[in-house]
Amino acid sequence: MKSYKRIFIFVLLVLLLTALLSPWVVALWNWIIDVNPGWQEYRYSFSRIFNRLFMILGITLFFLCRPLLKIESPAQLGLVAFRQGYRNLLKGFFLSVLSLIALILVMSFCGVFTPYLRLSLSVALERSVKAFLGALASGFLEEIFFRGMIFKGLMEDWKPGAAFVAANLFYSAIHFVKPGEDLSLSSVGPWSGLVYLGQSFQPFLNPAILLPGLLGLFLIGLVLSYAFLRTGSLYLSIGLHAGWIFGLKTMRVYGDFRRDDLGWIFGASDPKIVSGVATWIGIIVVGILVHCATRKRHNRNLE
Repeated sequence: MKSYKRIFIFVLLVLLLTALLSPWVVALWNWIIDVNPGWQEYRYSFSRIFNRLFMILGITLFFLCRPLLKIESPAQLGLVAFRQGYRNLLKGFFLSVLSLIALILVMSFCGVFTPYLRLSLSVALERSVKAFLGALASGFLEEIFFRGMIFKGLMEDWKPGAAFVAANLFYSAIHFVKPGEDLSLSSVGPWSGLVYLGQSFQPFLNPAILLPGLLGLFLIGLVLSYAFLRTGSLYLSIGLHAGWIFGLKTMRVYGDFRRDDLGWIFGASDPKIVSGVATWIGIIVVGILVHCATRKRHNRNLE
């Protein structure tokens, strides 16, 4: 069986396991919150718990099932020794953060965004630290899954162009796999995960609304996959991914939008910013910079 088929079956099984376990994880987490009154800010929605559980189970079971998936070491996923990749991690993080700063400056010039400190300095720093840690964790987990597992698996059996398109269509589409309305935590039952999973494909009934966001995420996926391909490791991709998440999470800590409708230039549909033409241009520029910054390393790989 080809590697991408093994991975596809693996993903379906992880998704089913997530649907079965998520209601129990929600119940356990709510109980933990109830016995720790100071933790109320950590009471997450069902969708967030479902999505994170899917990622955690996917990564954990992947490492446990590596022999079945024909993966012998983390290096095959692009996880080389950290000392060999930390520079790319930092480069990617600062490059993506700088790209968002540039976008904010353009938005400010166009009267769409006003930079200022909305919160006290201590609260702003606290939220920034939380955003940084969350962005790093998300970037790490998602890059292992989407680039190290899915994209690399397809690259082994498909032509590069087809692998780029298929892997990143999957990456962009999965961000919209969620019900129109989240499940109420008070009504979660043993089969809620399966109900949630069945309702999660409703957004695709209106594909025209999704297209701008799908295109933005698809472009992001292309750049992240290209960074992985050029460097031979995940660290540049992780840095880029984490930097973009960090920037989006802290954008409204250090400023705010002047209007709700950002227009087609900056993103009128969800996810805003990502669905805007200005962002698409910025993503392409980042891709060009990745190409230039990795030219020497790529040439060494070809020798």
